[in-house]
Amino acid sequence: MRRIPRPLRAAALALLPALVLGTALGAAPWPVRADRIGLTSQRLTVWFADGSVCRAAIQAEGGQGMFTDCPHPARFDVRIDRQSFLAPVLGDLVAPLATVRVISTDGRTQKFLTPESRMPGWKD
Repeated sequence: MRRIPRPLRAAALALLPALVLGTALGAAPWPVRADRIGLTSQRLTVWFADGSVCRAAIQAEGGQGMFTDCPHPARFDVRIDRQSFLAPVLGDLVAPLATVRVISTDGRTQKFLTPESRMPGWKD
């Protein structure tokens, strides 16, 4: 029977806890990030990176809550600064000026601004 050299055994024993810990941490699914949002005066729509779409009814002044019937248990917070001056003419074709936060179960927050032109780098 062939013996494993002592330095190789020491390296393997040193890496074993990292491997076990990495496997344990990798087993828990990471929350899916929101990719983009759509906002009207009555509805918030969030498209997630995995292709799923979640919707929530909101009040004209905004609001907060949890998405229902959504594969991702995320919360939302909508702060409407003001309705677009074009809203009386175009209705829900124009987004209100708002700040939307999508909060995952682990507390990570993603911030979106509407209309999209208020987002940094929107023309990149």
